[in-house]
Amino acid sequence: MAEVPITPICKLSFFALVVTGLVISPAAASRGDSASALNRFVEARLAESSNELQAASSVYAESLKEQPDNALLAGKAYVSAIRAGDFDLAVKAVRTLQLRSKMDPEMPLVILADAFAARDWKTVELAMVELEALKNFSFLQPFLEAWIATAKGQGDAATLSSKQDNPTAQYYLEEQMVLNRLANRRESEAVGLLVSLVQRDEARMAPIRMIAARHFWAINDPATAKEILRSRSSGPEQKLLRQIEAGQRKGIAQKVNASLGLAFLFQRLSNDLAAQQARFPAQVMAQVGARVAGKSDYAFLTLGRSYAAAENHELAVTEFSKVGVQSPYHLVALSSAISSLVTSKQYDQAIARADIALKANPDAPELHILKGQTLQVKGDNAAAAASFESAIKLGEQLERPAMLMASYWLALGGAQEQAGIWPEGLKALEKANQLLPNSPTILNYLGYAQLERRENQQAAIAAIKQAHELRSDSPAITDSLGWAYFITGEHDRAVTYLESALEGEPQDPTINEHLGDAYWTVGRLYEARYAWKSAKLFAEGEDLQRLSSKIDLGLRPGLSSP
Repeated sequence: MAEVPITPICKLSFFALVVTGLVISPAAASRGDSASALNRFVEARLAESSNELQAASSVYAESLKEQPDNALLAGKAYVSAIRAGDFDLAVKAVRTLQLRSKMDPEMPLVILADAFAARDWKTVELAMVELEALKNFSFLQPFLEAWIATAKGQGDAATLSSKQDNPTAQYYLEEQMVLNRLANRRESEAVGLLVSLVQRDEARMAPIRMIAARHFWAINDPATAKEILRSRSSGPEQKLLRQIEAGQRKGIAQKVNASLGLAFLFQRLSNDLAAQQARFPAQVMAQVGARVAGKSDYAFLTLGRSYAAAENHELAVTEFSKVGVQSPYHLVALSSAISSLVTSKQYDQAIARADIALKANPDAPELHILKGQTLQVKGDNAAAAASFESAIKLGEQLERPAMLMASYWLALGGAQEQAGIWPEGLKALEKANQLLPNSPTILNYLGYAQLERRENQQAAIAAIKQAHELRSDSPAITDSLGWAYFITGEHDRAVTYLESALEGEPQDPTINEHLGDAYWTVGRLYEARYAWKSAKLFAEGEDLQRLSSKIDLGLRPGLSSP
């Protein structure tokens, strides 16, 4: 089922977007060693400009000790602390801003989370008052009140029962109703709500299913736990199901309580804000959730994702690495850590992590897939193909679902095709299509790989057309169909489809080159050279040479796109 679009949750105006510098007032300068304070500030700014976030945070912490009432310094320290993952400093900075009435809308949540974790209910209530006054997060109010009441032993899930106008807020409400009922030991009501939610949006609800299943496993109801997870396709859910079936409890069974429920509220908010490209507030919410949750595998995962989204891959890897091997999220965290290492072009470290995991679990097909994908990014497609072959062998032995095995065969076929291992690659792609015959991704790859080689053109074009019927909004598939029409001589038709593909992916070098070739063929020479120049911006090696020649000479024999 299609995901419900995320609507803007609130208008966020964070201190990070406001504070661009620091001016030390004469009054502040007259206190203590102003020169020393200024030097430290410059040091912090230089550290920030070099992306040395921890160093900057440390300097700001020292500066704030010297000038505890400096609101501008506190604002800068707050932003730096969040970026560096120093939540204690963030709390101190917000307390300074609180005293000076310089609070931004999200800041009461920082105070609230810290106080909630310490069970300081007086401070929690004060934070609630401030949050209400600042308004931006008013939709959170009933959820916060419910969890505070639950934590204090006054929980009443019935308070969470009203409808929300905002579709996203409605999802929050229904998720929180499930969790609150579990925390208050009203499991039968929670199951009814959960079933309804799962039917409407399966993908988004995976984390809730995981929490619910772990709860029922913790209260010795494995039948309900298994039922929640059965027939689910996500990796963590499949792993959790296998763990429950094997009777594994350590690190798996987990009752829902007020801390877990409140933490998930912030974690969900963090993920949704990240999806809206609101990176800094996503980090704030991830850290707020982590403070409430304590040592939690999902908290580590959410924190890591927030850092990765902000391109702080060092911190991201640190958080992902905290997710233990027994956690259902271990493979997701490992994959995410490797992805961060790959993004940082630390390919050898990424492969080393995969090898360490494989040494401990040599019979896990998912780890072989992960290593293969890493090798592919590094450019070693032949070695990647060998890893994928190992994954397929193990997957067949373990009787993995057909959908999953299809993805393994697709990975193998893609690696073999890229490595020039052909027609073996074609056989692998055909096997993937056999296992999952209506996959647009598989059909497109199967068709395009043959089309590129000018093999089995009728069958190749038929596969691409089928893929396009299934997913006409895909720029990659639309490009494949346009290129198929070009190869078969329907040039005007090719232009139409290739222009449509470019609208979806305007910077894609392959689409731009295809469109340039089509433009040249129909006599639109100026537009052809423009498209080739656009493709050249992102081209390398042979592709770069070919595009340069076309820009200079036009579409001559031997210069057509592969």
